[in-house]
Amino acid sequence: MFDLANVKKDPGMRRAIDEFSTPQIRDKMRWAYLSRGPSRLLGHNFRKTKFGPDWRSFLDAWYTKYDWLEYSVEKDAAYCFYCFLFKSSSNSSQFGHDVFTKSGFRNWKKASENFKSHVGGPSSIHNNARSNCEDFRNKKQSVAYAITSQEEKSHVDYEIRLRAVVGVVRFLIEQGLAFRGHDESSTSRNKGNFRELLDWYGARCKEVADVINENAPGNCQLTSHEIQQDISQACAEETMEVIMSEVENASFSLLVDESRDVSVKEQMAVMVR
Repeated sequence: MFDLANVKKDPGMRRAIDEFSTPQIRDKMRWAYLSRGPSRLLGHNFRKTKFGPDWRSFLDAWYTKYDWLEYSVEKDAAYCFYCFLFKSSSNSSQFGHDVFTKSGFRNWKKASENFKSHVGGPSSIHNNARSNCEDFRNKKQSVAYAITSQEEKSHVDYEIRLRAVVGVVRFLIEQGLAFRGHDESSTSRNKGNFRELLDWYGARCKEVADVINENAPGNCQLTSHEIQQDISQACAEETMEVIMSEVENASFSLLVDESRDVSVKEQMAVMVR
């Protein structure tokens, strides 16, 4: 589960993005960090470390030249914001790849040349991570985002359609009304209670109208006789569970009656008292 408590300001105290369990959580973590931007301390009294005869420290002037640069107070080390968010875990051969994402860089004496080596050429791990970051920021323009968005919309549409169909089925069951009509085609003047009530629902609720009938996928309209029977059976099973939970070990009686319908088939009704 995504938790803002996992979003750490100090880069030296962060969990690697790959450690989070699902792609959805990893993307949410990336969004959280991108909304905050790189962790930068301006005017901070940076810790000094002795290199030979000289004392050196991190310089906030480096921020101007390297927009990816971050500084950790806890680790007194430099990190790469882009590589932290989007580095490829399958390739760590580039100079400073792990240093700028895990342990942190501290060799202030050779900082400038090491920063340049970390950036590398146009197809370096760092520049690939930067490119992935830009794509992620503009993910509404990416093919992957379009596919994901379409899948999410399909799930939402399906849930709206299913709730509408289940609502119609429950109403007809509660009122003891027949489901089907003699002619359920789209041109029929009376398509039966189920389809007519679903159309009535859609005519009064645009959210439902947008996902039923011709606006639904041909193989997922949820209006076939089999679907109606499945939902009716599910309602019957839920009702039976409620009855059984109320009866428990108490005594009960059955009232059974049967008669022939217009097709001369025996129809049996069972009542539990």
